[in-house]
Amino acid sequence: MARVTVDVNKCIGCNACIRACPVPSANSSDGNTVHCNPEECILCGECIKACPHGARDYIDDMDTLLDLMRAGNVSVIVAPAIKSAFDGYWRHVLKWLKSNGVREVYDGAFGADICTYMHIEYIKQHPGTKVISQPCAAIVGYAEKHKNELLPKLSPIQSPLLCAAVYIRKYLKNDDILVGLTPCLAKSDEFKNTGIISHDVTFRKLDEYFRSNGINFEKGYCDFEFSAVRGFDGAFYPLPGGLKDCLKVYMPDMNVMTSEGANKVYDDLEEYLKTPATKLPTVFDVLSCEFGCNSGAGSRKDFNTFSAYDIMTSAKRWTNRNSLAKRLHKKLFKTLKLEDFLRTYENRTITVPPTENELDEIFNSMGKYTEIERHVDCHACGYKSCRHMAHSIFIGNNTPSNCAVFEKENINKLKEDVELEHSQLSASIQEIRAELNLLQEKIGPISAHSEENRQKNETIVDEMGALQKSITEINHAVDDICDSAKNIGNGIHGYNKILKDIKSIAEQTNILAINASIEAANIGAAGKSFAVVADEIRTLAVKSDETVKRAEEHTNAISGNLESINKNVGNIAKRVSETNDTANATLQSVSEMSQSTSDINSSVNEVFSVVEEIHASVTSITEN
Repeated sequence: MARVTVDVNKCIGCNACIRACPVPSANSSDGNTVHCNPEECILCGECIKACPHGARDYIDDMDTLLDLMRAGNVSVIVAPAIKSAFDGYWRHVLKWLKSNGVREVYDGAFGADICTYMHIEYIKQHPGTKVISQPCAAIVGYAEKHKNELLPKLSPIQSPLLCAAVYIRKYLKNDDILVGLTPCLAKSDEFKNTGIISHDVTFRKLDEYFRSNGINFEKGYCDFEFSAVRGFDGAFYPLPGGLKDCLKVYMPDMNVMTSEGANKVYDDLEEYLKTPATKLPTVFDVLSCEFGCNSGAGSRKDFNTFSAYDIMTSAKRWTNRNSLAKRLHKKLFKTLKLEDFLRTYENRTITVPPTENELDEIFNSMGKYTEIERHVDCHACGYKSCRHMAHSIFIGNNTPSNCAVFEKENINKLKEDVELEHSQLSASIQEIRAELNLLQEKIGPISAHSEENRQKNETIVDEMGALQKSITEINHAVDDICDSAKNIGNGIHGYNKILKDIKSIAEQTNILAINASIEAANIGAAGKSFAVVADEIRTLAVKSDETVKRAEEHTNAISGNLESINKNVGNIAKRVSETNDTANATLQSVSEMSQSTSDINSSVNEVFSVVEEIHASVTSITEN
């Protein structure tokens, strides 16, 4: 069965499909993409024609036909619009079908002739009857799914292709699977509900198959002929008012009115229901497609209205060249029974319309409280009226945000909120601006003092460097003193050794003098002179000993002083070393403080720059 498809990558939610669709509930929008609801869709194809982005397409039973052709148990009924669909080579197309597995190819125009005849018979048997024509499957689907009030008004005669199918089944006894070849998607729904024709293949998909498989046809003569009976007046059924023209062949004075096109016919059907029966035509001939079946959604993409009209007019001229008896199939039609070509309709309504109270709630949710607000009917949402939009929202097919008026109100409210926030922001900016000015004032002195401290720190670092240098020199001098004191100590040690030697000599001299005195005494007068010498030597020894003692006293004093000097020099060296360590630590701290001060100064400058930028930005925002 045919169905409409949506390419979400191409759909931009422009609502063109909704605008073209005669059924408000057949499409649903999520704000970005408009989807087709197959249960509600009547397959009129208007959305496919209207989509400017190529997002809408459809699938039919083309693949199924190919399978059936391979099986060889299929026959095809061809809608008369094939002449305009494959202008100049339609016979070649049908011959190709027969050559590739289709057993029989029947002329749908003959079914249209039967349809016309059965309408006449029904009207004759039901004097005063008023009917709406039903060859248009989209309108039948509309009546069954969305406008049940129309069902009793619909003509009970089968459509042209179904009339042909009944004839093929009942009178020709053909039990093949029947496939309709048409320009109409909605025929798929009709075939499903009537159960005689099994599948619908459109001219467009057949043409796409030919193109994609490189199958080309030359225009010109072809010896193809339809199976069974050829149609005549039914050949121009695809034209607007085609049924009307055919009816008037039988009954020229019959009151027949026409209406074509989705933008008109569905409104006319509404008016039809409101109009008294006495003012209605005998037959209201209606088509969903503005230019008749030739312009159906399943016709070729390069369809041209003028070309199609010219082809159908040629078909009409060819028909008129035949005798009336031949055109009306007088002998054949006498064998047909009216009841074989009648059909019934069913209520296939899915969506229950909202009550007035429910609609009232929907309108309130859209911010539409007055009758004027509820009848803006701007069509921006795609629907014909605000009421249709509310209905769509009620059944879940749309959202209030897709209403232009609703969004406009929201935008206005948002604008007011933005303006209020802007006003509050401006006030806040003024406060920030004042605080920034104050911050600038505070940062200025900090920056100046920071720079001053940085310079002082650099001076301290230089002075501490000089101090460290002086301390190093003092350390060297102390080392020299220590070396000198050590040399003096070494000299005193040698001097003490000499004194010790002198003392020893004095002691030995004294002993010698004593021994000499003793010897002089022993000698007597002869040793008297020697005794004098001995006394002098002893006196000298005593003086030497005294001198040595005084020298030792002085040496001890010098040694004590040297020890004191060494001790003091050691203390000085220790103090100098400690001072040096302190100076090094102080120098390191001052250096770090100098770097920190430099960093602070840089940070303050950066803060100052940022403050200036913020100030400039705030000023710009305030001015704007």
